[in-house]
Amino acid sequence: MNWTGLNLRITELVAWLQQRLEPADERGGGRNTDEGFHISGGAIVAGAIAAGVGAFVAKKLGALD
Repeated sequence: MNWTGLNLRITELVAWLQQRLEPADERGGGRNTDEGFHISGGAIVAGAIAAGVGAFVAKKLGALD
């Protein structure tokens, strides 16, 4: 898989997750529900960044050639 394919997969994953999490009902969850959404959103972003950095390092080391 090349860089374009990897970027496309990451973008598709983030878009899918946003679609799944966006229409949350804010009427009855309270503080804990809001915190859970923020924590999970941060974890998703961190995972995408880690995947990108890992792919970059692997490419530099020649593991993806």
